[in-house]
Amino acid sequence: MFSYKKIIQLVLPLVISGFGQSVIYVTDVLFLGRLGEVALGASAIAGLFYASIMMVGFGISSGLQVIIAQKTGEGRKEETNQYLLNGVLIQFGVSIFFTVIYFLFNDWMLEIFVESNEVRKATKYFLSVRILGLLPYFLFYAYRAYYLGIGEAKIISFVTIIMSILNLILNPVLIYGWYSILPPLNYIGSAWASVIAEVISTLLIMFFHSLRKKSTRFISHIQYRIIEEILKVSTPLIFQHFISVFSWFLFFLFIEKMGTTALAISNVVRAVYVLVMAPILAFSHSTVTIIGQIYGSKEYSLLKTTLFRIILLSIVFTLPFSIVAFLSPSLLMRIFTDDVIILQGGETVMQVISFALLYFAASMPILSAVTGLGDTNKALFVESISFVVYIFSSAVLVFVLRLSLPLVWCNEFIYFSCIAFISYYFLNKKITLLNLKNKEVKLN
Repeated sequence: MFSYKKIIQLVLPLVISGFGQSVIYVTDVLFLGRLGEVALGASAIAGLFYASIMMVGFGISSGLQVIIAQKTGEGRKEETNQYLLNGVLIQFGVSIFFTVIYFLFNDWMLEIFVESNEVRKATKYFLSVRILGLLPYFLFYAYRAYYLGIGEAKIISFVTIIMSILNLILNPVLIYGWYSILPPLNYIGSAWASVIAEVISTLLIMFFHSLRKKSTRFISHIQYRIIEEILKVSTPLIFQHFISVFSWFLFFLFIEKMGTTALAISNVVRAVYVLVMAPILAFSHSTVTIIGQIYGSKEYSLLKTTLFRIILLSIVFTLPFSIVAFLSPSLLMRIFTDDVIILQGGETVMQVISFALLYFAASMPILSAVTGLGDTNKALFVESISFVVYIFSSAVLVFVLRLSLPLVWCNEFIYFSCIAFISYYFLNKKITLLNLKNKEVKLN
């Protein structure tokens, strides 16, 4: 059903859009880095806060993608638009809820997490603008889930590229000003650049969808059965994605105890990670669609073969970045820093990461396959167990064994191994049961 060619056709637009999102991240860091430590620190904290909320919207859209992929595989594609419209309704309500909560309690929340008065004030100003992007981005995620679910990713790639270009143009214009027409907004300009880019991109994908469906209906009347189905599948994914982000947060808290140099090196390595993980995430997201569609079509015998093809392609697409990271580790790091100490200290860490990327490329499609089958509770269980093992081993490596930074980063192998083996156990068990069920149906 899914040949290598067909898989690549689905994945390639997502790889392109993934690099587009990486460009947004890189440009934000580059422009804000010139404004000083307070601006960069405020944007980093705001980014972490914003990303944590975004995991809710991403979790809902991931559940929506699973359902739409399975309906498409079942040959019930005409029903998928109703799921999209109800998904948009959910995303609209949730994004408004979090926006209101932020404006009501921002002072209290920021006092808990930010110690410096200067950074806290800057973070508040930055977030007060950045949070306005929550509604358009939540809606964008709903449409993204729809087009991923039906296996048409080109529109996502196109819109994400537009978003990246807009962000790239608006960042310097709004930060530094444009002649006497636009005054410089300093670091707040970066927040406005992101919000404007998100609003335009969301309107663009909604306009495209209205042309495709020949309808200007962007939201549905409440259909409780559909909403309940979406939330049932999505809720475990919300927690799963949050745990994934939170594990990075705790890991970096541990690294901070090793000293400022170790933390600085790790921050640059993480930035490189974000930049080069685009192919891996593209294959991971595509796996949900592909496995979901095969599951919906009840052609269970194709599941393992197709997953093997996805894993193989994921590794092949990631391999060039691994080779560059191993042979010339400072090359990728120089995108983010010219500090000689960081570059020298990070070389061995980057070489560790060069191998970890391949583990990442192989393990994520297996976990996504579990999600694609609709077993989102099991996917949450896999992420939770892997999280506990990861944090425990990180604490042992840092505080008990007191190992060097490159050896601490070897913990990535433990994490991805847990993800791969536990996911495969559940996946293999489910596929075996499905194949037996299929044989029983044919015999009867």
